[in-house]
Amino acid sequence: MNTLYLRIPSRHSSTWPHGVFSYAACREDGSIIREGRATLSELAATVARANVVLLIAATDVTLLELNTPPMSEAKLKMALPNLVEDQLMCDARECVLNLGAKVDSGSRTVAVAQREWLQKLSAHFFALGASQIRAIPAQFGLPWSKDQCSAELDDDASLTMRTGVQAGIGILQQTGQSVDDLLTAVTMLAGSSAIGLALPSGQIQQYKHALESNPTWLDRITVSETSWTATLAAVQTASINLMAGLHGNQSSQIEWQVWRWPVILAALVMLVNVAALNYDYWNLKREAAALKQNMLQTYRTSFPKETVVVYPLEQMRKNLDLARRNSGQPAPDDFTLLLSQFGSVWSSMNAASLPKLVSVEYKDKALVLQLKGDLGQQDMQKNLQTALDSKGLVLKKINAEVWQVRNAR
Repeated sequence: MNTLYLRIPSRHSSTWPHGVFSYAACREDGSIIREGRATLSELAATVARANVVLLIAATDVTLLELNTPPMSEAKLKMALPNLVEDQLMCDARECVLNLGAKVDSGSRTVAVAQREWLQKLSAHFFALGASQIRAIPAQFGLPWSKDQCSAELDDDASLTMRTGVQAGIGILQQTGQSVDDLLTAVTMLAGSSAIGLALPSGQIQQYKHALESNPTWLDRITVSETSWTATLAAVQTASINLMAGLHGNQSSQIEWQVWRWPVILAALVMLVNVAALNYDYWNLKREAAALKQNMLQTYRTSFPKETVVVYPLEQMRKNLDLARRNSGQPAPDDFTLLLSQFGSVWSSMNAASLPKLVSVEYKDKALVLQLKGDLGQQDMQKNLQTALDSKGLVLKKINAEVWQVRNAR
C-alpha cells in the first residue's frame, strides 16, 4: 500500500483544517509518486487508499531527555507520567507520552504532545477514510549528523530544529519577524555547530542576501531548498509514533472495504455448511424415528399384550431370554451356563501351568476371575483363549490378577 506523508501545521495556526498543506505520496519502496500542496478535501481519495504519516509541528511536540531507572519496558511506560511530571507545565494525563529508542548514553527521549490535538487529528483523517495513521514529530523529519545540526522554516513561519539524534525544538515565529532575527535565533540554538537551513524556494534568495551581509553567519549556515526526499530519508529512522500513545482504535482501523467481500464469502460458506449439517441431522433423525417405529411395531406383533417400557430391542431380548429360561434353555450370558462352560475349559488345561483360581464372581453378565499368579504369559493366555473360543467365550484382562470371561455374542 502507498503512503501519504503530510505536514501538519501548529495547532495554534488558523490554517487547520481548511488550509493548503504540503504532502508527498510514495510507493512501498519509498519512491515519490507526486508531491506538492493541496487541501485535505483534494487529498481525500489518496487518504482513503494509503497509509497516512503525519509530521506533527515541532511546536506541538516537546522532546525530553530522561535518565530512566532500571526497569522493564512495560513498567517504564506505566511510570512515565510520574517521571516527567516535574518537567511539564500541564497535567501529564492530558498528554501522550512516547518513549524513543535507547541510545548509547543510556538516556531515553520522551516525546510529549497534547492528547486532545492528536485525537482531533486522528478523528479527522479516519473520517476521510484512513485505515492506519502514524504521527512523527517534525524534528525527526530533518537530517542530522555530528558535524551539523538541521533547521527548517515552514511556509507558516514555524521554525523546526534538530540538534541531536533524538533531540530537537520548534519555535513559532511572530508575524513580521525579520530574517536577521530568525538567523540570530537559529545560531543561538545551534551553539557552535554548523547549520543546514532548509527554506521554501521563494525565500532562499532573501536569506542568501542576509547571510552575505554577515560573514559570521555565512561561514556557519548553509542554505538549501526544502526537499521531501531529505525529509523521507530522515523519517525512516524515526522510532517514535505519537499515535501509539492513543487507544488502539485511534491509531488504526480495520479496512472494512478491503475485507468486505472475503467476509461475505466466508459467511456464505458457513451458512451453506450449517444448512447442509442441519439437513443431514434431520435426515438421520427421521431415519432413526422410522427404525424405532418399525422395531416397536415388530415388538407389538410378537408381544401384543405387553407395553413397551424400555427400548423395544432391549425389551425383546429380555423377553426372549426369559422365554428360553421358561422352556429350560439357559441364556447365553446366564451364570450357570457361563460357569459350566468356563469350568470345563479350565479343567481341561494343564493345572500346573495355570495360576491359582482364587474366586469367581458373576457381575454384569460376565464372570470375574480372581487369580493368584500371572496369566499374562503369551503362550498361556493364547492357549486359554483358544480353548474358550471353542465354547463361544471371550477372555479380557482387567489387571494382572483379575480377568473377565463373557459370552462372545
